[in-house]
Amino acid sequence: MGKHQEERKTPVIVVKKRRTFSEPSLSEKTDIIAPVFTEQTTESVSAGINSSAVEKHIPEAPARKKKKKKKKHSFPRPSHWTREYTHECVEKIKILFPHLRAEGGGFIPLKIGINNDISAFLAEHPETELTMDEWLCAVSCITSRRVYLQRTAVAGVPRYGLDGHPKGQVSESEAQSAGRRLVTLEQKLLRMQAQQENISGQ
Repeated sequence: MGKHQEERKTPVIVVKKRRTFSEPSLSEKTDIIAPVFTEQTTESVSAGINSSAVEKHIPEAPARKKKKKKKKHSFPRPSHWTREYTHECVEKIKILFPHLRAEGGGFIPLKIGINNDISAFLAEHPETELTMDEWLCAVSCITSRRVYLQRTAVAGVPRYGLDGHPKGQVSESEAQSAGRRLVTLEQKLLRMQAQQENISGQ
């Protein structure tokens, strides 16, 4: 019995102590959080910089404003170019330059720069008793008529000088210009016709 009691080991009692955790101080919190936040920020910034949308973004150039084409202002018609005066000037041209008349009525397309030719012609032939003002008045009327615009609205049509010989042709741009003037003239004539019909119908 004694031997058995000696062989028995005395029990060991282990006492577990509770660990007390104290909250970290503000400085410790900052040391822990700051590096993590810095790493996340660095990763997000680097990822954003490496993105093709940011790296290759080039601001679009502002759209250019189209320049408005300046309208060509026609010279004011002199007050003394009345209907009677214009008619007299055109009749003078018919008599002095019959070869400029067209077979179907009106005049053939005149050459570009014919006003320079007429200036020299009048200096050499004062007996014609034609003034430069009368010529300009007549030509202004002739080139504004419907039949003349119809002839010059076709590119390639020959133009003629004072002697009646061909001097150049109607260019494409000149034909287009004559076509636009013709449309404007026809619209004006239609408006005048409609006004006359309204007046007569009242």
